Amino acid sequence: MDILLMPPPPDGDQDRGHTIFGLYWSFFGLSVIITALRFYAHVGIRAVGWDDWLMLIAVLLLLGFIIPGTIMILNGGCRHLYFILSSPDGLERVITVTKLFYICQPFAIMCIATGRMSVGALLLKILGISYWRKRFVWFTIVSTFLVSMLNSILLFAACKPVEGLWNILITANCWDPTIMTNVTIFTSSWNVLIDVCLALLPVTLFWNLNMSLKKRIALCFLMGGGLLAAISGAIKTSKLPEANAVDVTWGTYDLLLWNGAETFLVILCGSVPALKPIYDKCIRRQRNSTRSLFSTPRRPTYKPKKSFPSLSTGDDSYMQLEPIQKTSALPTVNEVERDANVGVSQGREENDTAAFHEFHRAPWERTASDERIGIHKTEPPRVPRPVANALRGHDMV
Repeated sequence: MDILLMPPPPDGDQDRGHTIFGLYWSFFGLSVIITALRFYAHVGIRAVGWDDWLMLIAVLLLLGFIIPGTIMILNGGCRHLYFILSSPDGLERVITVTKLFYICQPFAIMCIATGRMSVGALLLKILGISYWRKRFVWFTIVSTFLVSMLNSILLFAACKPVEGLWNILITANCWDPTIMTNVTIFTSSWNVLIDVCLALLPVTLFWNLNMSLKKRIALCFLMGGGLLAAISGAIKTSKLPEANAVDVTWGTYDLLLWNGAETFLVILCGSVPALKPIYDKCIRRQRNSTRSLFSTPRRPTYKPKKSFPSLSTGDDSYMQLEPIQKTSALPTVNEVERDANVGVSQGREENDTAAFHEFHRAPWERTASDERIGIHKTEPPRVPRPVANALRGHDMV
């Protein structure tokens, strides 16, 4: 109540909650889309793992953080405390806003921790990491969970009864507020350190691969997006002492803003490497479409009919080709015997035809082998051009 004895803030009664309200729900919508694409990418290659489920839990925890945060904003959680208390139901509003602020914190802490655990699980799955790298990743996963869970428990253990955290009308035995502030600073700093380690760990592996420098740098950037989450976490850590300000509802605006940004960046940067199958699919489709524009289309495969009619009959049906018909069934024994008999009979006919043409060859059709045995080649009879043209029209020449 001492704040009512102070002069009103010079900037007047302003509500900065609309900005946080828009950012929070935008972060949640984008997180849902990114996580859905992550599952779509891994379902397509049958690689859904516990890293995907951890990221889904992180999105649900983000929703648990945003819902009470939205109710807190609608009750004036980002206004000056002086103007909230000046309203007729000001005290009840302050109690409600403070209670919702404490309810938000465990969801935010565990959302950030679960997102980092998902990143560690992804590293264990997609990287054939060595023994010491694997042990280090497991250490980051377990330590992040334990530190964050301990912070969430101590947050509500600071007062007995617990209602003393937000209700100033009851008598409660509470710790010094700076104790919980230091615990929260340690947890946030630890998470920043984990982000940096998980972002730099793949660099120690990719940099020694036998590939071009451009590809190695691209892989390092792909797996090193956690540095953005580390930067936002460092900024949020610097805002934590503002939770003990006298004008707490106005002073915690930056803390709420960067807290939401850190949760979103953890989900975003932890899911970008998992979206690589979708990126590869889009690039492959684009290359195929580009190749189809500048390449010659393939001709279909055909096979001729089995029998060819004689040219002397004037029948041109031998020019008709039929597509190859693919059959999946194996031929029976009767079909094999029938095809063999047909092949033998056709072979006899072909041999008889060849012998007939060999015997009745015209003198000008004789080959070099005939000349070696004394049969000389003569010039074919010349046909007058008008007669040849007339005969050609009747397929005679």
